[in-house]
Amino acid sequence: MEWKQLTPEEAAQQKYYGLGGWLLFFYVLAVIAFVGSFANLMNHEAMKLVYGDSYVVMLAFGVLGALLILPFIIMAPQKNPLMPRGTIWAYSLQLVLLAISAFVAGPAIVLPQLIAGVIYVLLFCWFLKRSKRVNVTYLHRVRAEAADAPAEA
Repeated sequence: MEWKQLTPEEAAQQKYYGLGGWLLFFYVLAVIAFVGSFANLMNHEAMKLVYGDSYVVMLAFGVLGALLILPFIIMAPQKNPLMPRGTIWAYSLQLVLLAISAFVAGPAIVLPQLIAGVIYVLLFCWFLKRSKRVNVTYLHRVRAEAADAPAEA
């Protein structure tokens, strides 16, 4: 796919510039996941009941996993050009931690969360790669054929 680079000023004038649409939806989900992760981690009795002897290790994995949501939460509103790549790396690392935790806590406990996580991360990474909004806002580029089309009034 061919791209036409834009200056930051040109990008800011584009229809899809900014934190909106599906990107805003994913942002709200990330904030909810971050807050929810720490709320879950604060329930020590439930974690001890579920994870038993693996409780401390799972607590550490939970904290690390929650912290890996932060690059997206911080960089998205800043319109940081590293956001798409940094988020893909952080979310992928989060899945690796979740897969490792399946060996620690037992697959039966973590497998549903791992499957849901893989589906979510694949969908979100696909979105980050394909989204017009992400490309305009963070990478300052548009598809070449879209750049040649006349602007809407």
